[in-house]
Amino acid sequence: MKDFREDLNKFIEKLRMGENFSFSRFSDGEVRILQNKKLILGDDNIVIGNHNDTHDWKRPIYEQKEYDPKKHSWVRDKLLEALSFKKKGYYKGICCKCCQSGQHGMSADEEVKWMINLSGLDKYDEHLTWSNLLLNNNYPLFLEHMLPYFFNYDVIMVVNEHVNLDRVPFPIKKDFRVGNNCMVNDYDLIDKIKDYIEKEKIENHLFLFSAASLSNFLNHQLYEFNNQNTYIDIGTTLNIYYGLQVDRRYLLGYWMGDENGRKDLQQKCIW
Repeated sequence: MKDFREDLNKFIEKLRMGENFSFSRFSDGEVRILQNKKLILGDDNIVIGNHNDTHDWKRPIYEQKEYDPKKHSWVRDKLLEALSFKKKGYYKGICCKCCQSGQHGMSADEEVKWMINLSGLDKYDEHLTWSNLLLNNNYPLFLEHMLPYFFNYDVIMVVNEHVNLDRVPFPIKKDFRVGNNCMVNDYDLIDKIKDYIEKEKIENHLFLFSAASLSNFLNHQLYEFNNQNTYIDIGTTLNIYYGLQVDRRYLLGYWMGDENGRKDLQQKCIW
């Protein structure tokens, strides 16, 4: 039986031992794209399929994105390739029933089973894990026991152009920047990084991605291209250091003591 805490400890041990791997996270936004539903995260609304909900707060421009099945079908194709790709050391994190909404045509249980089927893996396969593995109940473990091993590596980051890296607590060798809706607009970055890896003979480096669904493409295609590095989608885990808005509940719970956020920090994801 898989365990939320032990799966993260497995990756921490890999970093400690210098064992290269790739960890790609397929969260709720990736689920909607894979379902080929229109997805818009606007400044004051969210569109999923035919549902359009507004909210009374403004979403930062660096978190806004759009997937239109009529214009961006290739994005779904590339995402499906990333989810179905198999290689030793290539780990795929998918939503679990406690974190998936299940509000758009499937129950949460059905969505989990559907994602597992698309991954081509059995749910107990070593290479299948949780998309929220670094979050919720595991977030303190990530900060206190995983992040310190970043100091052992030459670190290369892919982050939004609005990110300030001056306060990141570990040295950074190089950073690549993306703009808004980067899964569509910055897809060419993959080839640029491949060229960099090849020309500079980059091996045993740690690549950290905070680039929405583009991170999935990077995790897949860079590990397929060169598996002598480690590639991790760290999502929003370092937002407090980036100088970005801290609006995720688990971040508010850990850094701001928010009561609802503390509940997320107690959540241990299950299949």
